[in-house]
Amino acid sequence: MIDTTLAATGDELKRGLMRKRITLVLMILIALCASVLPVSSARALTLTTGIINADDVAMRKTASAGGGVVTRLDEGTVVKILESNVNAEWYKVEAGTRTGYVSRLYVDIDASLPSYQMDYTGTIYNVNQDVNVRAEPSLKGKKLGKANKGDTFKVVQAYANGAWHQIEFNGAVGYVSANYMLLKATVNNDVLSSIEVTGGTLSPAFSPSEYGYVLTATQGEVDINAIANSGVRVSIGNTGIPTAKYTIKSGNSKTIRISVGGVVKYSIYLVRDVLTVGTWNIKRGNDNPELQGWLIAAQRPDILGVQEVYINTKEGKNNLLSVRTKNAQYMAFAETIKYPSGGQYGIGQISKFKPENEQVTLLTSETKEQRCLQKVEYVIDGKRVSVYNTHFSYESASLRKKQFAEVLKIMNADKNEYKILTGDFNAEESEFSSFTRNYRIVNTSATKFYNYSNKRISMSQIDNIIVSKNITVLNARAIPTKYSDHYPLFAFLSLD
Repeated sequence: MIDTTLAATGDELKRGLMRKRITLVLMILIALCASVLPVSSARALTLTTGIINADDVAMRKTASAGGGVVTRLDEGTVVKILESNVNAEWYKVEAGTRTGYVSRLYVDIDASLPSYQMDYTGTIYNVNQDVNVRAEPSLKGKKLGKANKGDTFKVVQAYANGAWHQIEFNGAVGYVSANYMLLKATVNNDVLSSIEVTGGTLSPAFSPSEYGYVLTATQGEVDINAIANSGVRVSIGNTGIPTAKYTIKSGNSKTIRISVGGVVKYSIYLVRDVLTVGTWNIKRGNDNPELQGWLIAAQRPDILGVQEVYINTKEGKNNLLSVRTKNAQYMAFAETIKYPSGGQYGIGQISKFKPENEQVTLLTSETKEQRCLQKVEYVIDGKRVSVYNTHFSYESASLRKKQFAEVLKIMNADKNEYKILTGDFNAEESEFSSFTRNYRIVNTSATKFYNYSNKRISMSQIDNIIVSKNITVLNARAIPTKYSDHYPLFAFLSLD
């Protein structure tokens, strides 16, 4: 049985995954019929600050890849966000005295999120003796002086410079490379002030009020140091101490719990050389494209099946552009509705792998909204993998039975050895029974989902991932969120 983990963001653990009730006909029509009404969000966020996350990023005159270049920005440059979601994938930004447009893929928005707006101190570490403090967040910046190993400074703006932190230094402000400064937040005694990791990368960036992280190992051993206020008892796993070393083989995943003051508070999902596949019904963006994109990027999926997708609308919406990530930039779309006034609706995939042999099969939908099965092939580690995506009808089990049968027939006839199906199935668990002979179902009633505090949470099987039996399911997690009326589901997989 899979020891799966349910993740949460902030205080959102209290939200349960609600099944759609056919008896609530009017509510269902409003919530699910893509062509009826625009959707609104419970909480949209105004972005204010972004950090350039790559070198030589173009700031353009217009929100287009063909727009003339105003200037090029270095990694770590702080930009003021003037307008977000321009043409679905651009930020209008200000950097110094210059204004222009930058692709959202190259702008981290952590500094704009409330959970990152805290007071921090920074301690010099990871050096033999000292480190340079510079006037600008660049190796070309003027040297203001040196900071010795172990020195602690007040941080003026944490995460304000990506690869650099701004600090108070000798009565002025300066910048220290993030590689040599361990940040600690000013917090109370029931949360961590910092997490230090070597041998891997933590995503998202640490914040005391972000309780779940993906730790991507870059080597066989990973060290974790969990830091809290002086005198607070911290334990990583069952070690009873705040530091731990983990050995992880290629193609493996581990769930690590961290307790603060005797209470499990944080979860880290350690992975090394695994295939991360997700599925999410994004409710047509739900007026939260920036936060949907941030949440997806933080999970570092290799492939994500997306349902309820708008593209090319006259209002400029393109949900795939809004949620694709720096890690997964390829897109594939399958149309089910084309609007006379412009725009299309359907399902899609984003991926880090180049899509090949895209196919769309219309499913039996009777007089209801048209449904389809999308197929995209990817070459992953030399293996050809068929990834399917779908969104079944909600109106009746009898209609879904036909759709299940059609999809099963297509997948069984597929000559590719490895097969994955993602989707919003609108189904009870018993309706998946036809797949159990040749496939593994990730989300079943027997699958154990936990929150960050290691407490069991029940889940429905509406949103699911199904894989051929030559694919091992190492772990899986779902993330309660207000950014849609569905929770994203992620599975860590290994191709046998």
